[in-house]
Amino acid sequence: MAIMDFLSNIRNAVIANAVIVIFHIYIAFAVEGLDFLIIVIPVGALIAGSYYFKGRIGAFLLALPTLGYLLIVPDLVEGLTTGTSGGDNHIEWGIYILAPFWLFTILLNFMSIIAEVRGASKT
Repeated sequence: MAIMDFLSNIRNAVIANAVIVIFHIYIAFAVEGLDFLIIVIPVGALIAGSYYFKGRIGAFLLALPTLGYLLIVPDLVEGLTTGTSGGDNHIEWGIYILAPFWLFTILLNFMSIIAEVRGASKT
C-alpha cells in the first residue's frame, strides 16, 4: 500500500512535474530562447494550481499538462529506441534519463488524478 499511497499523492506528482518545468526553464534560457517560456510558464501555473486547489479542481488542472505530455510519448519512445529525441541530436544520452522520468511522471499524474477525483487522497 505504501507504493500506491506514494503514486496517488498529488504532492509527489507536483514535485515530479516541477522538476520537468524547471528543466524546461533551463532549456528556455540555454537552448530554445525566452519565447519557449510562453509554453512553460502556463504549464507551471497549472501544476501549482493543482496542488493549491486539490480535489476535483486540482485533478482537472493536473490533467491538462498530462494530456500535453501524452502528445510527446511517441517522441520519447523514438528517442529511447534510436538514441535521439525526435531529431534533437544534442540530447544524446540524456534521453535515457529524461524519457523514463517523464513516463514515470505521467503515471504519477494519472494515479494522482484518479485519487483526487475519487476523494481518496489523504493530503
